[in-house]
Amino acid sequence: MAYATINELKMRLGQDYAGLYGNDEAGSAAAQADLDAAAAEIDAAAGCRYETPVVSSRAEALLCDWNLTLCEERARVRCAGDTIPDKLKTRVAHVRESLAKTVGGELVLPGATESLRGQGFATVACDGPVFTRETMKGY
Repeated sequence: MAYATINELKMRLGQDYAGLYGNDEAGSAAAQADLDAAAAEIDAAAGCRYETPVVSSRAEALLCDWNLTLCEERARVRCAGDTIPDKLKTRVAHVRESLAKTVGGELVLPGATESLRGQGFATVACDGPVFTRETMKGY
């Protein structure tokens, strides 16, 4: 599940959208695929700590921005001859740094549900063993 929509991607890219994706159904499918792949990258990192997809109205704007930034990088890398602007490179590096901080617990996604995978342990209290070598001697 992408955290951003194609319309939000069109707004982010402006006139560049048509050059990167075109204005047909194939372009829309490619844009959605890029949004989904970028969201999967976010989920891969955030999933180390949170239930994914992250459903939090308080983190929604941040996740949308991260999704659009990573999607824009994918779109520009895919197009032959297109270069990635320095501002985009800086934004992408910031997003990936933020994702790493999320995994490490330095950055919190407000309102996100913490994952219980790999956390906790169980202890069992019980009587000592009944059938041992000593108690079973002679049988």
